[in-house]
Amino acid sequence: MSQNSKADNLPRKALVTGGATGIGWAICQRFAASGIVCVIADINEKAAQERAQTLGPGHVAIGVDLSDLAQAAGLVARAAQVVGGLDIVVNNAGITDTSGRRVGEIPIADFERLVAVNLSSVDAICKASQEVLQAGGVVVNLASGAAYRPLALRGAYSATKAAILTLTKNYNTSAAKLGQRVCAVAPGYVRTELVESLIANGRLDAEAAAATVPLGRLGDPDDIARAVAFLASSEGGPLAGECLSVDGGTIISGGRPLASDARQSEQPGDGPIVIIGGGPSARAISQTLAPHHAVKQIETHVELADGPTPSAIIDMTPLSCRDVPGALSHLHALAQEIENLETGQPFSLLLVTAERDAPTAAAVGMLSQVMALEWAPRGHRVNTVVWSGENLDGLGRLAGWISSEQAGYVTGQVITAKAPQPN
Repeated sequence: MSQNSKADNLPRKALVTGGATGIGWAICQRFAASGIVCVIADINEKAAQERAQTLGPGHVAIGVDLSDLAQAAGLVARAAQVVGGLDIVVNNAGITDTSGRRVGEIPIADFERLVAVNLSSVDAICKASQEVLQAGGVVVNLASGAAYRPLALRGAYSATKAAILTLTKNYNTSAAKLGQRVCAVAPGYVRTELVESLIANGRLDAEAAAATVPLGRLGDPDDIARAVAFLASSEGGPLAGECLSVDGGTIISGGRPLASDARQSEQPGDGPIVIIGGGPSARAISQTLAPHHAVKQIETHVELADGPTPSAIIDMTPLSCRDVPGALSHLHALAQEIENLETGQPFSLLLVTAERDAPTAAAVGMLSQVMALEWAPRGHRVNTVVWSGENLDGLGRLAGWISSEQAGYVTGQVITAKAPQPN
């Protein structure tokens, strides 16, 4: 029985590893607030029990040591038995080496434990999830910005997180045959207990770290929880097999401090979402968003000057443009129009292009990242969705989420997406 055929009064159920603290606890709180029953799995069983009690009746705790692969392999079935089935599994638990030792200085037991918790247990849980979850089930893995760049003096952390990216894609391929999906989130610097301890011990300069984040701040656990909740929902279907970076743009800044303009408010205005494009795809996006948002559809960027300042702009023009110079010229003109509109109110700009035209998609994606870096000090977010295939099902809901405050720590991303497969 798929989750879509369940009675409406039956809540979804989620297993969250490492759920007693940090990002995991934020995920549990967000799930619980939306009516999802949580199984909080943590090595600190007492803390997990206290958290479950905080969430309220129905939520439960499980003690588990994920460095023990037998425990990891049996965790999904154990959790499903406790709450009568599972719909969502979040592989959040992870550790790092904070000793300041080089790789060759780390004792083998410490090194192997890090690999077991961060990678081997995730592998085992993903495999077990496909045997326990029904059609419609979702696994969300927590990767890291460290998956894309090496972090010295952190042991095998970057290596394990890089492996998670490929593991996610591989398991999604087999999950799709079962009507399930697997996806990932890559946080940047987030003010968890671990990061706070690094700051307190002088291992991390919070102000210096924030200066490398285009949006000008370290992440909050709920920034990541909002992304996980989206991916775990039916609306996250277009990102099956993909990893969404939620890092304030750190990846595109290369970890380098940015020249900063005077920073403006991070709160977007209350203007409409403006959809640019006159074709059927733009009309379809407008119709999808209209029941939940104030939407204005215009045919060209020139019309931006007419009416209130938008809270978000979704430009569908690149989706049908197969002329690279033409696409870049269009974006240049759009950027000029936005500069003329500057009112001090942050907004989101989302560009939608097509995977079928790889040169245009590459050029649009890169220019959007340049714009994201340039406009971040003003609080503007710029992202690109590269859509695969002709079927646009799910694109409107994805575009709406990326353009919303729920994705407020997502910028500078080139996001590959496609219509979700039916369960």
